[in-house]
Amino acid sequence: MTTARYEHFGKLLEPGLREIFYEQFNQIPSMIGELYNQTTTDNPYEEDVSIGTLGEFPEFTGTVPYDRMYEQYSKIYAFPEFAKGFKIERKLYDDERYNVINKRPQALAIEASRRRETDAAKLFNNAFDSDYEGPDGKPLCASDHPTKSPDGPSERSNAGTRSLNHENLQKTKNEMRDTRDDRGGLISVVPDTLLVPVELEEIAWELIESEKKVETADNNPNIHYGKFKLVVWDYLDSGSDKAENCPWFLIDSNYMNMFLMWFDRIPLEFAMEEEFDTLVAKFRAYMRYNYGWSDWPWIYGNDPS
Repeated sequence: MTTARYEHFGKLLEPGLREIFYEQFNQIPSMIGELYNQTTTDNPYEEDVSIGTLGEFPEFTGTVPYDRMYEQYSKIYAFPEFAKGFKIERKLYDDERYNVINKRPQALAIEASRRRETDAAKLFNNAFDSDYEGPDGKPLCASDHPTKSPDGPSERSNAGTRSLNHENLQKTKNEMRDTRDDRGGLISVVPDTLLVPVELEEIAWELIESEKKVETADNNPNIHYGKFKLVVWDYLDSGSDKAENCPWFLIDSNYMNMFLMWFDRIPLEFAMEEEFDTLVAKFRAYMRYNYGWSDWPWIYGNDPS
């Protein structure tokens, strides 16, 4: 009986530690599913290609006019590997130090979640940085997005420098509603989500949840009331300790679901191996994923700094 209790102690620990690991991971809030079109794939890589429009729909005058759609830019998603583990010595199991043992899968789950969330936020934290180019060779939020259509606008913008307040929220919304496609036609962009860092949470909440205009004696109705979903993300960089200098984003969630992608090639897994000679059980977590955007009309970013 004694031999059976300690033989293959790693296998005896594995079911309980696996449960602790996934329970901890699933309890941690994540914005990935909130913002990204999150899906799994069995392919070694994924490719997303943005396609242009067919231009103006003309009146029929006896012959159907035929047009072409100009292929725009492609995004290829390869899937890097991420892995981390911990070890449990035989003596911890012998002495039943479960208060120590159980903390290790919890810590591993926290680190796996933190890595995924940090990567997901990186796309927004570098939205204005020219070193982080998207498929069209520009950052996510830029004033000079190009097009490959010969009769389209030379540059299109989804970036500004406005601080978050009532007037600037309205101006940004109006600019988004005037977004143009690759041929210069109007895209029906309807912003419905306000994404902000923690430093802007109070300001944002007041702007969209107050029935009357904020900080004004006129007591006029607030045009933004009930129009936006507020998303506050701890992982967004504020860039400043002053709210007026913090970046913020206005989003059309419908288009976001079309163009902002997260692929889980290998969803987070937990595994164990026991070393006979060293009396150590090794536990590791492993995952493969990638993320990105194939087109940008779903978002408008303001970076006042």
